[in-house]
Amino acid sequence: MDINEWEKLELEVNEKLKLQKVEKTEEKEKDKLEITYIMVWTKVCGGSKIILEYANRLAQKGHKINIVTYDEYPSWYELYDKINFVRVPDNEDIEKYIPYSDVVVPTSWKCIRKAIKANKGPVSFFEQGGSHLFEIDKLNETKRKVVYDRIQLPAFIYTVSRYSADKLREIYGRDSSVIYNALENSIFFPRKEQRNGEKISITIVGSEDFKFKNVGEILEVIRELEQNYPIKLNWITQTEPKKYIEERKKAIINPEQNVIGDILRDTDIYICNSEYESFGLPTLEAMTCGAAVITTDTGGMRDFVVDGENALVINHHDKKDMKSKIENLINHRDLMNRIAHNGMVTASKFNWDNTIIQMEKYFRKIAKYKTVIMSENDS
Repeated sequence: MDINEWEKLELEVNEKLKLQKVEKTEEKEKDKLEITYIMVWTKVCGGSKIILEYANRLAQKGHKINIVTYDEYPSWYELYDKINFVRVPDNEDIEKYIPYSDVVVPTSWKCIRKAIKANKGPVSFFEQGGSHLFEIDKLNETKRKVVYDRIQLPAFIYTVSRYSADKLREIYGRDSSVIYNALENSIFFPRKEQRNGEKISITIVGSEDFKFKNVGEILEVIRELEQNYPIKLNWITQTEPKKYIEERKKAIINPEQNVIGDILRDTDIYICNSEYESFGLPTLEAMTCGAAVITTDTGGMRDFVVDGENALVINHHDKKDMKSKIENLINHRDLMNRIAHNGMVTASKFNWDNTIIQMEKYFRKIAKYKTVIMSENDS
């Protein structure tokens, strides 16, 4: 079952469920936990990468980690060998494959209902953002209602930024804990010396299929700039470009993570032109590798971007503003170096050692709760 089939099923199911009932126990806090992630998508994307990295690091600390999904094993990402990866056959009910756990973590609104129905442990929804948070007005009435109902179900919710937490409260009336994403410092780290290439290296990340990323606007601006400046474009994309034919040969499709790190270390300017991002991990990765960042106000980046200090913030859908700020960096190397340096200082604060400590503390708190068996009248 792919992600679209899963969503179609959820939109067709009319099932009345209520907030998962849990009660706190007096049991001693557990040192090692069993944590089950339910994933609808294991292919290459920033959200999957964060979930799989959490799974790896928690497993390496001795926790028992299960990943349950209809999707394929993520061959693009090296999973720790002690992780229990369960691929559910398409014709089977995923509820049957969710083991009793100290914490059950649905990683999309599409799998919250199944996590609640399985009743195999307290549920904490991991909200990483999407159209249901940032483009709610574009959803049809049916989808808005279904997503709203699903997000009312889990006893706990955590998310990746204050912006996402604010949206959860504003739209769904749900409070959530915030645990920031972190950087894989063995892959994303500063270059050893200042870059002095013959061309200005500009990197963007995002598929033309993801309209909210507005990569087309960036490509159009770069075409204009190429008339006056020697530019090397690095376009990292999950899908092969079909619309922007001229840039197709410059596209780097689904590269390995270490390749992305190498590209970012060879980058002068990184541009993010998204309508929204729940956090903006690629932007932070670019910062830590030494690129000077130009970005729109994506919401999620407010937790780490300061305009004029560690990035230049551009107006949405303002190609003149984008072009002007790119030229400003190209023509003022001291400004580019200062923005890049301050970005590296900022990014150094977002490390996995701190994040995993916060994550363990959060999961241990939830593990002190047990689920209450609901009667038919409760469901």
